[in-house]
Amino acid sequence: MGDEAPHPRTIERIRQRHGLTRQLKRPVPTRSVPRFTPEVKAQARHLIETNPALGPHRLAWDLNSPQGSGMSPSTMKRLKRAVRIETDPAPAVVLAPTANWLFYERKHPHSLWHGDCLEKVILADTGRQAYHLVFLDDYSRGYVFCDLFREVTTCITIEAMIAAMRQWQVLPKQVLFDNGGPFRGKLLAAFCQNLGIELIHTSPRHPQTNGKLERAFRDDMPEFYRHYKRWDFDVLRRDLPAYVEYRNHVRGHWALGGQPSRTRLDEQHRMALPWVLEKIEAYARYEWGHKRVTEAGCLRLLRRHLYLDAALAGQRVTCYETLDGLEVRSADQQVYLLPDYRKWLKLAGWKHDWAIPEDLRFEPHEPGACP
Repeated sequence: MGDEAPHPRTIERIRQRHGLTRQLKRPVPTRSVPRFTPEVKAQARHLIETNPALGPHRLAWDLNSPQGSGMSPSTMKRLKRAVRIETDPAPAVVLAPTANWLFYERKHPHSLWHGDCLEKVILADTGRQAYHLVFLDDYSRGYVFCDLFREVTTCITIEAMIAAMRQWQVLPKQVLFDNGGPFRGKLLAAFCQNLGIELIHTSPRHPQTNGKLERAFRDDMPEFYRHYKRWDFDVLRRDLPAYVEYRNHVRGHWALGGQPSRTRLDEQHRMALPWVLEKIEAYARYEWGHKRVTEAGCLRLLRRHLYLDAALAGQRVTCYETLDGLEVRSADQQVYLLPDYRKWLKLAGWKHDWAIPEDLRFEPHEPGACP
């Protein structure tokens, strides 16, 4: 009928008015829809009830890995919704999103490391908090470093970075931290600057910037720490490497298509220079400034006159902060070290002058070549 043809809805109403049957667009199926057996459904419900924090993709992965039942994440999502309605019939209030989140991912391994501490481990022997320090690779979601500490300082953060660099034989291009005390400081900034690493800090009160690592911490608690009835420091630290091995080599990730992190970590195509990794501690060096030695061979530091060397009387020396302690270098490149200066600096900051001994003195030191 060309342009004079009625609208398809009009044709449909005429068809219904005259009782005409509608022609099927596809042939009638010859086989029934596949259904899951009651045993598979019971196992899926048990998995949902025991792991309510996991999403449908992870639940489907855990169900299909040992059995190969073939349950899709969509089916698992519907089943999870039904279980939630049975246990909590009250309707959930859905809030409208307040912002458009930006999801990002680097294109190569070791392009960006996320660093942070999980601070929910309370030790049973002391009742004090332990710190689960982790460096996560953005591209592979793999743990390049993971260890448990009783306390975390800037020096421990730098030493953890050094351990990860030597293990993977690489220098990351960027490192992302939050604004915690162990992840700030001039020594850490100087260490990254000397190695050409871009140091990035998240916005205050915005943990979503470090969201990949925050999401990983949600898995570390139920998959590792909650398997122990008692949190003993030595036991946890002994078993932690085995969990990291499982997480990087066995456990699949939904963002990686169900593959473990090791598949992407093996794509590493660049290595750091061996001589840089060999003396990498020397790059952790921050220049404090210049001081003049008194006639008695002392320096005025930490509210005390600290003995240096009588042969340097009247000379100007340069003070450096390093991993080993406070380093003083004279004009003839002779080096002196004060190992425990951080402890006395902390006491002096709290004005406990009585706690600082009077006989503090620098020791002659022979460090490696300065970068």
